[in-house]
Amino acid sequence: MDLCSLEPLLLIWTLLSRLGGFALEISVRDSELKPCEGNDRVCVTDLSDCRLPPSSSQKVLNMSCYYQEALDRTRSVTCSWSQESESEASLVFTSEVKIASCLGIFNPAAVLSVTARIKSYLTGRVDWSRPHTLVLFDAVKPSRPALALIGSMADSVVVSWKSSVDGSCRLRYRANDTRTWTQVSDLVPAHDGQDLNYTITNLRPFMAYKAAVACRKESGTWSDWSEDTSIQTLDEAPSRPAEMCYRVEKTCRDGALLLHLIWMASDPGRVLGYQVRISPPEHLQNVTGTTSVLVVKEGNYSVAVRAFNTAGFGPAARLQIDTQTRISRPSVRNLWISSGFPENEELLVRWTFPSAPSSVPPGSHAAVKWRSEENPSSGRWVRVDGSASSAVITDVDPDESYLVGVFPIYNQQCGPPQFLAASLQHGALMEAVSLKVVSVTKTTVTVMWAWQRKSGPIRVDRYRVMLRGDIDTQTLTLWPDQQQHTFSNLTPSTEYSLLLLADNVSRTIIPVATYFDEVPAVATATPLLLLVVTVMIISVLSRTLYKSYFFPPISSPRRSTAGQWLLNPNLKKCAERNFLDITDFQVTDLILVGPNHQLSSALHKEKSLQSASNLFVQMSAGKLGTVDVTGTKPVAGHEFNVQPITEQQIISLQSVFTSEEIGGTDEESSCSPQRVEDVLPPSHHQGWSALTFQCPELLTDFLRQPEPESGPLECSSLVHEVEYLTNGCFRAEPTAGDETKDGP
Repeated sequence: MDLCSLEPLLLIWTLLSRLGGFALEISVRDSELKPCEGNDRVCVTDLSDCRLPPSSSQKVLNMSCYYQEALDRTRSVTCSWSQESESEASLVFTSEVKIASCLGIFNPAAVLSVTARIKSYLTGRVDWSRPHTLVLFDAVKPSRPALALIGSMADSVVVSWKSSVDGSCRLRYRANDTRTWTQVSDLVPAHDGQDLNYTITNLRPFMAYKAAVACRKESGTWSDWSEDTSIQTLDEAPSRPAEMCYRVEKTCRDGALLLHLIWMASDPGRVLGYQVRISPPEHLQNVTGTTSVLVVKEGNYSVAVRAFNTAGFGPAARLQIDTQTRISRPSVRNLWISSGFPENEELLVRWTFPSAPSSVPPGSHAAVKWRSEENPSSGRWVRVDGSASSAVITDVDPDESYLVGVFPIYNQQCGPPQFLAASLQHGALMEAVSLKVVSVTKTTVTVMWAWQRKSGPIRVDRYRVMLRGDIDTQTLTLWPDQQQHTFSNLTPSTEYSLLLLADNVSRTIIPVATYFDEVPAVATATPLLLLVVTVMIISVLSRTLYKSYFFPPISSPRRSTAGQWLLNPNLKKCAERNFLDITDFQVTDLILVGPNHQLSSALHKEKSLQSASNLFVQMSAGKLGTVDVTGTKPVAGHEFNVQPITEQQIISLQSVFTSEEIGGTDEESSCSPQRVEDVLPPSHHQGWSALTFQCPELLTDFLRQPEPESGPLECSSLVHEVEYLTNGCFRAEPTAGDETKDGP
């Protein structure tokens, strides 16, 4: 045998030795014994065992033996012991007296020494046990008795058998749906050939059992158990009413309501079905389950439910229901089932009661129902107080799956149930899948997942979703009643990893990043922008003040009216050049424009032009003399005779001043003639030279010059450039009489 084949055997041997070793039992019939040559006191099954080792090399072995004689007169001796490894063994029988034949050594009067030879399969080592003294009379094993059922009640049965020894007998029984035997504590005294009866009590009504019996002599060996006998208890009428609650649900039909009746089978006996009675109107129906749905209308109803079996009806559970007042009761949340298999064969069911509004009373208790998915009628219930949020389900088969439901009960009203499939081997038979991100903002991430029937044999105690980042991590435990969650208070513009965990094992990893937050950027940039704008405003103001203080503005001729007139490319130049004499510009006639009531002060102070109705005109009399205007009076006390002019004349004069502004810069407006007849009345036309001011701005500028407070006006202060006067269009046009004089 090679080394590779020895390793598995060594491993198996180690495991079995730690579990308590092997139990070995050997039976030898008298027909299998052989005598040894040269030793008439030894009988063996293998002739190689005739040479016994010395007593110093023999080991102490905890061995027990019994003698049995079968109905066919076959006699045998059976010995058993426990050992550390699997091996083969043989027995050597030695008698204190000479053996005439090995076929006759097995008799009740014989006293034998039994020695066992043990050879290990693993190491090949051979060990011998020390002799075990066996008195066959005391080691007789009685024959197997036969058990029969003679009577049955709801909670007990009566069985009978016949004893073959003088001694005692014992019984055991078990229900058909369990594998554990229950042994009766009492020993039944027995005599050889006696018919014995015994009553097995504390049984469940209408339940199938198996029973067996064994007997022995006084301080002797027990016989083998009899064949398993089937026994059946009788039915017993239910003794307690069912615990019932109701729930009202509105339908789409007008005025129709669904009345859900749910009750818990609290009686331990067999129940064939339930009788449901509702009124008004009187309605009776039989159901086999623990729920019933009735179509009713708004009103008051009386409901009674009672269980029945072959023994009769049990007490009824009654409810008074008002369907007009309907208050929605919430269901339990976070339902999950865990398994402790194989350490213990039970299921742990956990849930939480929801936070109901103040109008809804707290849950008084919960009812947990479980049934096999293959056998829906095998439902069982357990009641859990309202302070507890878990229940332990026992007596479940490891090879079956169960559907577990939790019903929250609020006094006599129950909320919608929550169901979850589970098994001992796999726990909850639901798994979370299809994790995905549905929405992302600057500080939140919303995820969604789905639940499906578990596809693999892996047992998971809990599922979680983890949002992991460099700064913070958030974890959420998943429950079958949840399919969406929003992680909040996240850091903007940050990368995260979304993980789906099954018992700390990652199944799905999804990268996700929150959006950029513009508020901090704006908050950071706004002070900088305000600072820049403030610096720019201060710089511009400082530059303006600095420039105006150290570099005062100089008037540009290009921006004056005269400069624009001179730069006009369409200016009409005069055909003839006139050389001006300064004497021609001496002022002999002066027109003063000012308010009527300030005539006296107008000669000394400069005033602005007023409206046409309040103007006056002061004419020089050096050349014209007194000017008479019809309807006016002269103003006395002045060097000149001053006559107010009419509004029409002022308007005509005003048109001279504003013709440049109204007419534009074309040729006609820049040199527009104005006659004196349009200013003075016809009676004063004679003696006047028709002066035409083609450029009225000169007159306006002239009028704006400050006047001396006293003394005659002097023109020496007027300085004219030769080129300006030469190219100008300011000239006096002769009258008709003058043109005649100058002509040829």
